Order: sequence, then C-alpha cells, then structure tokens
Amino acid sequence: MKHFEAHSAAEKLAYLQSIYHVDVLPDWGDGESQWKDGTWSIGELDKLDHAVTLLANAMGGEDRFIQHLGGVIVKKREMGSHGGEAMQHRVSFSNKGTFSSWTVIHEMTHAWDANYGWKLSVELEKYTGGFTNPLLSKVRRFSGEWDAGRNGLESATGRRGRLRGCNKAGYFYGDKPSGSNWNFNRKEDFAESVSMYIGWQKDNDLSEWAEKRIKRYLLGNGIKDNNFGVDNWADYAKYFYPEDGDYTKTKRWKFVDELMRGKIAAV
Repeated sequence: MKHFEAHSAAEKLAYLQSIYHVDVLPDWGDGESQWKDGTWSIGELDKLDHAVTLLANAMGGEDRFIQHLGGVIVKKREMGSHGGEAMQHRVSFSNKGTFSSWTVIHEMTHAWDANYGWKLSVELEKYTGGFTNPLLSKVRRFSGEWDAGRNGLESATGRRGRLRGCNKAGYFYGDKPSGSNWNFNRKEDFAESVSMYIGWQKDNDLSEWAEKRIKRYLLGNGIKDNNFGVDNWADYAKYFYPEDGDYTKTKRWKFVDELMRGKIAAV
C-alpha cells in the first residue's frame, strides 16, 4: 500500500467494517522512521469488497451476511504454500502474493461454515448423497478402485486422488462436484460449491473460473489444460461433468440455492 493510497484504503476499511462487519488488519502505515508499504494493495481491498458483496447479495443482503458470519477479521500472513485459510470469524490470505475473488468467496464460506459448527458442510454431504468413511477408504487402496499412490497423492496423471473416497479424509462425495483431489473433504466441497454457485453463468469475477472447472472434462485423456495440467479428463467426466454441462442441474447447486434462499435452515 503506497502512502498516497492510505486515505482511500482507510475509507475502504471503514466501509467493510460498517456494512459487513469485516475488519481488515492493515500491515501498512507509518513506521518508526518511514512509511511501511506492507503486503496489501488498494486493488486487493477493492477485490475483497467486491467478492464480499457478491456473497452477501447471494445470501440476501448485508444483514444476512452479518448474521451468517458473525463478523470476520481478515489479515495477510505467512502460510507456506496455502493461498488462504479460515476459521470462525477469521480469514487469512498469504502474504507471498495476491489472491483471487474465488479465494475470497471460498475462505469466507469456510468462515460461514465454521460459525455454524461446520454443520453446513455436513448438511451438504447428506443432501448430495455423500459420506465420510476413512476405513472404507483404506480398503479401497487395495481393491483397484484407487487413483492415488499407495501412500497418498502422486503428482502424476490419474494419480491425484479424484475418485470417491480416494483422499486423505476418506470422503465419498455423492452427486457430481466440480472437481476433487487428495485434499477434498466435505468442508472443501461446501466452499467450492458455494463458489461455483456464485460464479456459474453470473458474468462476475468468478464466472470464468467456474466455467473452466467444468469444461476441462471435455478434454481427452492426457491432454494438458492450461489451468489444471494433464490428467485423464475423459475418464473423469462421468464423475464431474454435469448433465448437459449445466452445473445448475447438480444437487450441489440446488443445495446452495435452497440454503441461500432460506429453504434450508443454517443451524
């Protein structure tokens, strides 16, 4: 954050706090002898504001957003290879680079889920016909229904843990998600499902990425996708590509839609 942007940044922080109860912890400001730029940019504050607005609008307005998340503290910090992390009332982004609107929605959704004791992701799991069973997952390692290494993820085609139960959580997703990998579980499923719902065919900052997540399954096996690399996309299509390529026909979209419209209680 440059010194000349400080006033605009202060106004943005005040707006986010007053409208959404989102408190950004600045890492910029006057140091002991000179201005400290920190790792935030004014563009990132704008992106955060816009993404939070998208989520709030989907929920039914800022009051619903405040009700569902209960106030959120946002900061940048060191977090290794992770781009973002979240828990109840807290969202963090990596201080090693910038973040996307998708990441903002994803992490805010985790904070929402955490604020309800992670019960929202449990409800998504039930609604979509999934379940979590680490023991059954271990059995599958030796049954031939496994697309990862014997000891977990392998960075190789067809070995990234995309099949049901082939992940470290033992998560057997039900209806078609937009993707899966070794780190997939019901919490990640819920966060990705909300992000897909907000982005799918809405012509917003998430829409292009949402479309790319689905269209990769139209590729042939062994073809490189510029965003997702090489994999057996054609083989995986039956697990992830929705009917007619329309994500609104998935149970995940329907669950999030009903949740946003209050037909499923967030308790």
